[in-house]
Amino acid sequence: MQRKTMVRQRPTEDLNTQVLRLSRQNAVLRREVAKLQVFRSMAYRDPLTGLWNRRYFEERLNEEQSRSQRAGSGRRFSVLVVDINDFKTINDQHGHPVGDALLKWAGEFLHTHLRPHDVACRTGGDEFAVLLPDVSADDAARLVARLREQLVVANRGREIPLGMSLGVATWPDSGSTVADLIAHADEEMYADKRRQKSAAETIAAAPLVTARARAERSAKAKVIKAGATPAPVPAARATLPVA
Repeated sequence: MQRKTMVRQRPTEDLNTQVLRLSRQNAVLRREVAKLQVFRSMAYRDPLTGLWNRRYFEERLNEEQSRSQRAGSGRRFSVLVVDINDFKTINDQHGHPVGDALLKWAGEFLHTHLRPHDVACRTGGDEFAVLLPDVSADDAARLVARLREQLVVANRGREIPLGMSLGVATWPDSGSTVADLIAHADEEMYADKRRQKSAAETIAAAPLVTARARAERSAKAKVIKAGATPAPVPAARATLPVA
């Protein structure tokens, strides 16, 4: 007669113990995920301004183009390119700490006056770019006009005013590829920079022209009083800022 072997079963965990163990494992995973998110944020953030950096901008721009292509022909998005005017001159005259403070202020200005879901990035030394989801060409033009007005207000009372050149491009109106879109926005930004410099030179030259006219009138009056022929007044030479 065979003897029956008794198999002793190992005690299993009760339900509460299992839940506790899983909760601890989940807590460890959450901490690891939080660390990874911090590292990812550091990799995509500009340390000076706190804005996103060029790498993040390029990735988000490609994602937005892909989304818009899938959504159909009615979907639009725009890109805003921003360059600080005369930034090298500011650094040379006031020092790099002042230039850094101006860059921070520029980042705060963009962050404050854009929508929460707009993607503002610092893409270079004094260059910024903003991804504007669901913004048409007309909406982008209105945004640029509003930023100009708000910049004038924000500069009141500042010892060193912040000058910005702005260029905008809309997909697919301004280009069917990301490269074409950025190139078009850059062209618009440089055109704006040229317009601003031309206007500044005209304003700077105006007092010299007025002074020459006053000198001509004064010389003419003196000569007429003396009964002689007035001699031409030499033109004043204006020293204009060079970009």
